[in-house]
Amino acid sequence: MPNMPAPDTSAHSSNTQMRSPVFLSGIVQWFKQEQSVYAVKVFVRASAAMLAGYIAAATLACLLTLILPMPRFESTLTANMLSFLFYAIAIIYAFCVRKTWHAWRDLGLVSLLCFGLIKVCGQ
Repeated sequence: MPNMPAPDTSAHSSNTQMRSPVFLSGIVQWFKQEQSVYAVKVFVRASAAMLAGYIAAATLACLLTLILPMPRFESTLTANMLSFLFYAIAIIYAFCVRKTWHAWRDLGLVSLLCFGLIKVCGQ
């Protein structure tokens, strides 16, 4: 093995350097297409629905567990079942608002409101 010549990496690195601007210009062209802009908007709405909707549903479930006038076990089960309903509503809402950032803002505000009420009503 010591008698084997080392591979020439200079040609490989120059090819990589030559391809990167072409690759980046292809990405920029892809983002300028109308379909790509639409795809990014849908991705942002879907991520708002999944992330912010999940956080809002979880904080609402915690709040309902504290404020429902039932024994602790029953209020926990009821709150968790209602959180699935609220999560579905949050997903639908994220795709119904006019602007994408409104979904993030509104679901974030619901989460903050529920979190603040948990702190006030907490035990």
